[in-house]
Amino acid sequence: MRTVAVTGASGLIGTALTAALEERGDQVIPVGRRPPTGGVAWDPVARRIDGAALEGVDAVVHLAGERIDGRWTASKKTRILHSRVEGTELLVRTLSDLDRPPSVVVSASAIGFYGDRGDEELTEDSEPGTGFLAEVCERWEAAAAPIASPDTRLVLARTGIVCTPDGGALQRMLSLTRLGLGGRLGNGRQWWPWITLDDEIRALLHLLDTPLAGPVNLVAPGICRNAEFVRDLARALRRPAVLPAPALALRAVLGEMANGLLLASTRGRPVRLEESGFTFRSPNLTSAIAEMISAGRGRP
Repeated sequence: MRTVAVTGASGLIGTALTAALEERGDQVIPVGRRPPTGGVAWDPVARRIDGAALEGVDAVVHLAGERIDGRWTASKKTRILHSRVEGTELLVRTLSDLDRPPSVVVSASAIGFYGDRGDEELTEDSEPGTGFLAEVCERWEAAAAPIASPDTRLVLARTGIVCTPDGGALQRMLSLTRLGLGGRLGNGRQWWPWITLDDEIRALLHLLDTPLAGPVNLVAPGICRNAEFVRDLARALRRPAVLPAPALALRAVLGEMANGLLLASTRGRPVRLEESGFTFRSPNLTSAIAEMISAGRGRP
């Protein structure tokens, strides 16, 4: 049994990861602003974490950060950036001051590190891109870098679009498609790097358990274009997908977020994950959607 501290433990990924860790016998210590009993208090305003409560933890998974959905106003962008950069800097300082720092830290990042790159295939060796999300990811990863040492292995988990009927982008797309309102975004040619929530959690456990270090792309090998994603989703639900959302309309409603997230093309590949022996349960979109829809029908 290992003791694993998890920031962002109440979020979509954090909740599922906590359950998976506990199921295999690990002890989870949630770190947050309002932690449950046995958790660790994190005060982002006072920039303070109860470091004494983290003394002796074996591993840390850092997932906390402001949600990136919604219109990117100036204040929203500030919250997105500061929650990741300043929050990570605070965590790293706290862990570095421990008498026995954790042996592994898995720090969240995003596939947005590479920016909008068209049809270019992107691996962990690719250079960072440009734009707001790419800047956030680069600074986010730089904030985590000082914790890496001979005693602490640092992994940067560059996650794609996490697909689950329980939340996130897929949940909203399922609702629209069931109403017959599904359709491609813009011209639909942008590459969408996706991963199921189940494979995301399995990959995070893999990163904790294997000697990988540095950046690792957490995306499925069967990456597809947005139009393919929408088509396969509509086909599985037996609904039409004939109402595209024009790029101009998306930009008018969502502003910079439309270009930075929905219309960006990021053809990421999980090279290091597969080379390390990880096997995806849902490597291609068609089977992944069928499995997720079936699971969603079983929800109460």
